[in-house]
Amino acid sequence: MEQIAKIQEQIENKPWKTAITIYKNGKSIFENSLANTTYKSASLIKLAIALYIQEVKPQTINNEITLSIKNVVGGAGIINRLSIKTWKIRDLIDLMLSLSDNSATNALLSYYHLDTINSFLQQNFQNISLNRFLMEKSTKENTCTANSIMNVFQRLLNDNNEVNQIILNSLKHQTVRNKLVAYSNPKFETFNKTGELLHEQHDIARFKSQNEVIDCCVLTNYQNQEDYEGILNMIQNIGKILTQ
Repeated sequence: MEQIAKIQEQIENKPWKTAITIYKNGKSIFENSLANTTYKSASLIKLAIALYIQEVKPQTINNEITLSIKNVVGGAGIINRLSIKTWKIRDLIDLMLSLSDNSATNALLSYYHLDTINSFLQQNFQNISLNRFLMEKSTKENTCTANSIMNVFQRLLNDNNEVNQIILNSLKHQTVRNKLVAYSNPKFETFNKTGELLHEQHDIARFKSQNEVIDCCVLTNYQNQEDYEGILNMIQNIGKILTQ
């Protein structure tokens, strides 16, 4: 496929490490040699937390959580700037996915218990681990592979219950749209979640048209900050090529 050749051109011979996996209408059409390599997950781990709630605790989404001081952290999100401290779980899910809110995420991790969610992930997926709270200084790390987080993403989007509708809506209204979906063909409806750390830039997206569903995950690891712009351009180009 010419499309795949163009994508390979984008990811080959670069100074950074790129893992990629692509599905079209539910079937794998491309993955590279790093698709099963472990990366720091950054905020993509939030998809796994949402999946636990969707599959194991869907009846709890209208419960309320009052945030403790330890839940409120910096980084992405708005809760840490607001005076509101009691939230419905459904709203915390939305904030966790659409704004990548770290405080919302930590509140959910406390409520459902990090170890319980991690056990669920270990039983259901290879190569994905939830080991620490967001923004927590720890020797432990949250990790995934392109293929494992793609499996999470597809299970999350392909379900059909009330939680699934909240999740779809959140990913559809994702505020960070500067990677895979930045220059995608407007005929596609998009659902995406991004993740970034000091040396990681990730994105996962679904492009949905009347007759086509394309899922793509790109994970990157880089050492030089001057590579940041090149990585962003690469991921944008992949999304553009996939939806041409």
